[in-house]
Amino acid sequence: MITALSQNVPEGLPAADRGPTRSKNVHVNPKINHGGSTMRRKLGTALIVGTLAFAATACNDNADPTAPATAPSGAASSAAPGKETPGKETPGGGVVAPAPKGTPASGATVTVRNKAGVEIAVTLKNWVDPAQSNNKFMKPAAGKHWVAAQLEIINKGKAVYDDSPANGVKVLDAQGQGFTHSIGETTSGPNMPATVKLAPGEKALGYVVVSVPDGTKPQSVQFTPDSGFAKETAKWVLTK
Repeated sequence: MITALSQNVPEGLPAADRGPTRSKNVHVNPKINHGGSTMRRKLGTALIVGTLAFAATACNDNADPTAPATAPSGAASSAAPGKETPGKETPGGGVVAPAPKGTPASGATVTVRNKAGVEIAVTLKNWVDPAQSNNKFMKPAAGKHWVAAQLEIINKGKAVYDDSPANGVKVLDAQGQGFTHSIGETTSGPNMPATVKLAPGEKALGYVVVSVPDGTKPQSVQFTPDSGFAKETAKWVLTK
């Protein structure tokens, strides 16, 4: 309950002649929404919002204008993808590089080792192109002809050298295309045995027959021990 003061002043009397005041008891309903309180709440809210807006503006004004913009996390990169690095050819594809300059010529002896570490000396003793079959029932396929490489293998190691030499022979043309052993015998001489088991100091000699397309000009011959699976390879450049 709020006590308010009121005066009963007759009309026309000056203020000094007014009688005493009497108090009245005024009851205020708390449920009534008084306009003054609502206005004060609105003014207070407006002041708070204005203060926050000013503070945010001040923070932005203090930022370095020369600083680069930072992309939001998760934004997609606009950088161009890097160039793809070309890979190397894997072994076993049937194409090998031509014999480089300085490779021994036919007739030279090259020393290599097999996977077991047995050292052998290999010599390209002879080269025949074209090579003629010694059997009328066994000839090259149409559009192809035979060539033959005579190899001598000497075991220079201290253990037995066991191999199938013909499987490790490859003839290369000017483009580096490789051609491998073919079954056949020629009039040039006996073939290299299908398998050899050479004790230290022993040797094997024979021709390995290879079929190549007509018009092919072989450039080099290579021999890899262990049927072509050893890490070391002997190479010769064919002399004209």
